[in-house]
Amino acid sequence: MNSFNLPQNCQVNKVVPKKAFITQSPQSKKSFNNIEKIRWLYKLSPSTLHIPKEGKIEEVQIFSLTLKTKEQPKDTIKAIKKLVPYPILFKIDYKESFCYATYLIDEERYFFSPWGKELEFTFGATNLEKLYESIVMKFLNDNLLITPQTNLKDAIERSYRAEVLTKEIEALKKKIDREKQFKKRLELSRVLKPKEEELRKMKQLF
Repeated sequence: MNSFNLPQNCQVNKVVPKKAFITQSPQSKKSFNNIEKIRWLYKLSPSTLHIPKEGKIEEVQIFSLTLKTKEQPKDTIKAIKKLVPYPILFKIDYKESFCYATYLIDEERYFFSPWGKELEFTFGATNLEKLYESIVMKFLNDNLLITPQTNLKDAIERSYRAEVLTKEIEALKKKIDREKQFKKRLELSRVLKPKEEELRKMKQLF
């Protein structure tokens, strides 16, 4: 059983058969081919965690997925999230490796932690909405520095922009390395510099 340092009454610890999801959504059958086991670990709700709901968030669930091969189970997560009407934090295990994930259906975005990196989740928020925001923020910390005052929507937007900039910067650097003509290298460098500066400033803004 994975420990998240949660009260005993939040614990569910039940195996959920893959068939339970496939029966409700037969077209998602292939999405579960790489799944060895699904376990419902915890239910975070006003009755179990004793904090109030807020906005659309009435509960937060924690599931674990045991994989057959070491691949990010994006299709599985999306299939489960379509059938479970609550935010879910996933703990993903493959042999001795592990990572965490969540999926924001409104943003249509997955968030995965690096394999083998432990994330320290805290569950002491004043309501369930803030609790889930704090969970998502943990996945953004690798990209940008986060402060307690950072708005989740703004953090996600900046995180996405940082990802785009990082990819563009890496692509430009590769082009510069391959380019033999000095003039073209200089032109590419002029494009690269403002992107690097923008990314640097974004990190300082948090």
